[in-house]
Amino acid sequence: MSKKKYYGVRSENITGVFETWEECKSSIEGVKSVKYKAFPTFEEADAFAKGIDISNIHIQTAAESNSVIAYVDGSYDGSQKRYSFGCVIITPQGKIICEKGSNEDPEALTSRNVAGELMGTMFAVRWAYSNGYYSILIRHDYEGIAKWFTGQWKANSYCAKKYIEYMGKYRNAMNISFQKVTAHSGDKYNEMADELAKKALMESKI
Repeated sequence: MSKKKYYGVRSENITGVFETWEECKSSIEGVKSVKYKAFPTFEEADAFAKGIDISNIHIQTAAESNSVIAYVDGSYDGSQKRYSFGCVIITPQGKIICEKGSNEDPEALTSRNVAGELMGTMFAVRWAYSNGYYSILIRHDYEGIAKWFTGQWKANSYCAKKYIEYMGKYRNAMNISFQKVTAHSGDKYNEMADELAKKALMESKI
């Protein structure tokens, strides 16, 4: 079952949020210079429709929920036989923390960039717990991050098994939730995490 989406629409004559693609499509037909985009939450779609910087919504959400929000992404370089992660952490106090890293575990290389995605998620959870935050929302673009954790996908690969084993240490110690975002859709922090992952690989060449 596909997850619910909210469609933000912005133009000179039309501004609003629609809950189905059919409603959105009907509203924009024949309208010139209209901008529209799908979001996982009403708040983000509403901010887009009103021309508000969506990044401010994430900071507000972190503050209101007293929860860390972490964007994670991964990358892979076959020539180096190395994978990496990028992580953007938003604290309830509104602080933005950017982290990155890479590794070359031979058994993980077959998972390519997914190995980096999982490494980034584990880093984010460890960082939150170590800094006294016991609630975290992981925003990710690879669905396995959530589905392996929840058991919707069976962990068959080396990386997935290591991920489940590691995350099990925190499962009952903190609240861990997930939200999928669309890759390369213009989400500021998702793009930052992607760039950090790539930068980690570039730095490992030096």
